[in-house]
Amino acid sequence: METPVGTQGAVPARWWAPVGDDKALCELCPRYCRIGPGQRGYCYIRRNAGGRLYTEGYGFGIGFAVDPIEKKPLYHVLPGCGILSFGTAGCNMGCRFCQNWTMSTARRTREGSGRAAPADVVRTAESKGCRAIAFTYNEPTIFGEYVVDVSEAAREAGLLTVMVTNGYISPIPAAEIYRLIDAANVDLKAFSDDFYRRLTRSSLKPVLDFLSWLRRDTDVWIELTNLVIPGENDDPAAIREMCRWIAGELGEETPLHLTAFHPDFRMLETPRTPHETLLTAAETAAECGLRYVYLGNVADAEHGRTICPDCNTPVVERSYMGLKRQTLAGDGACPECGRIIPGIWGRMPAA
Repeated sequence: METPVGTQGAVPARWWAPVGDDKALCELCPRYCRIGPGQRGYCYIRRNAGGRLYTEGYGFGIGFAVDPIEKKPLYHVLPGCGILSFGTAGCNMGCRFCQNWTMSTARRTREGSGRAAPADVVRTAESKGCRAIAFTYNEPTIFGEYVVDVSEAAREAGLLTVMVTNGYISPIPAAEIYRLIDAANVDLKAFSDDFYRRLTRSSLKPVLDFLSWLRRDTDVWIELTNLVIPGENDDPAAIREMCRWIAGELGEETPLHLTAFHPDFRMLETPRTPHETLLTAAETAAECGLRYVYLGNVADAEHGRTICPDCNTPVVERSYMGLKRQTLAGDGACPECGRIIPGIWGRMPAA
């Protein structure tokens, strides 16, 4: 059911509680912002009006585009599929290295955008020949009400839904928002709470807890992205610790995308990630048992291939963020040895 429009084009927010003096406690993410009358939360799109919490992110999608699904990046979901992608504005982290900062730091949700009802989003996806919808560009957690309603409409139409997220979300809203999500790429930014505190103004543990819950209690397909930043999270020992955690907690078949940093936003003096650093990180990941490790933001077709772990046959080959060839059966079976490569290769969600 679509959320009703409320005060000045905003809609009533979910996941909050009154805490006295007309303040509202936002329970959407681990910040738990206490928002006074007329004030906004850290993400800027959740606002207290008259002692009640509203969201200004509902229906005001911006950046609508048809992307290859490989760009999310998702390498084990419907290879070559077109995916309708959009975001809103704002974020619940404050990453100094944000590479999409024009949207994540935007303070207005309506400029250059029109209201799009969930059914409108689905119709647009269908008209463009897309088999999936991605909530992306900025952090989709902060417009969770919209995610829920679009996901319901998408499921009825037989479209997949994808979250591209930082994973910084509280447990109760996570269960509601991810109920109809089919796949997620979660940005595990580092394996250090010091990194998270200094460079993202958040903390690591809630992200790890979310990932563990996502693997343990849901059927959401998970892929991870780690942006490798020179001098910050590229230490081989830290990468090894992260990869061991992924293998042990999420499973050795969880795809990991190691991506190159480029100078942006508030880290313009930090150099680009050398290709050799990514190659070393990929070797470390493989040594830790991870079977599907990819390199991103670089032209490296070899490390964009999906290889069968049993017979070493390339079963999916990609160009730079696009599909060249895939030979898997609809259930993900390798054509040479029959091993099932995990992912979402041909099935669509049940209505």
